[in-house]
Amino acid sequence: MNAAHDSNATPWYIEAFGRDYLERYAHRNEKSVRKEVPFLAEALNAAPGVTILDLCCGAGRYARGLREAGFRVVGLDLSADLLERARKADPHSAYHRADMRRLPLLSSSVDGAVNLFTSFGYFEDDAENARVIREVFRVLRPGARFLLDFFNLRTTLAELVPESKRQINGETMIETRRHDPAKRRLTKEIRIEASKGAKGKAKRPPKVLTESVRAYSPAELEALLLGAGLEVTGRYGTLEGAPFDETASPRCVLVSRKDG
Repeated sequence: MNAAHDSNATPWYIEAFGRDYLERYAHRNEKSVRKEVPFLAEALNAAPGVTILDLCCGAGRYARGLREAGFRVVGLDLSADLLERARKADPHSAYHRADMRRLPLLSSSVDGAVNLFTSFGYFEDDAENARVIREVFRVLRPGARFLLDFFNLRTTLAELVPESKRQINGETMIETRRHDPAKRRLTKEIRIEASKGAKGKAKRPPKVLTESVRAYSPAELEALLLGAGLEVTGRYGTLEGAPFDETASPRCVLVSRKDG
């Protein structure tokens, strides 16, 4: 049965962020963190020593970078595997397992928040995605800022590669990508085929994972932020702070502020 129509199916984001996730995205490394954290710190306009929320922190690369920049960091993620990696690499920050729609934080308890690498739009119900933004608004102190990093829809669709193939640790990974205009979602299917043994047989059956994200335009993202009570104060095209150009920027990085 198609998972999209099976109410009992495990959501894709439960299965997609296991131990092999870091191997699939190994190009996102510590070098990029060091280049981008200065912009994050400037955009958040927060003083050293205050508390920053890294929402969907994964294995904690940016949480570590923000801590090294002088902030106290709380990292939240749903993946137990990635949180285990985060805690081992950075025992000085607080990492907790949580659903982004229900943040285990007190209202007005953090001095800034980030949500990086399109860790948003996971839910098929737009109301559930909007709930995430409302939760961010709730936990921010008055005057605090939220940085949301999403793909720039226009350039992403223009440069969409329908299929690609690469080798990771002797395994073949085949990625197929498609845009569904009716559902307004971008979906990637990842098929991982194990290397073959001496007799030509695969060492294990292929593993198939899915990533599916709501294809929000910049205007729709701004409307979500505004609807939650956040004022958009900055628009950027990269995590290094390049100006945003909807026709050319690879990313849509929105900085917003909680009034008060």
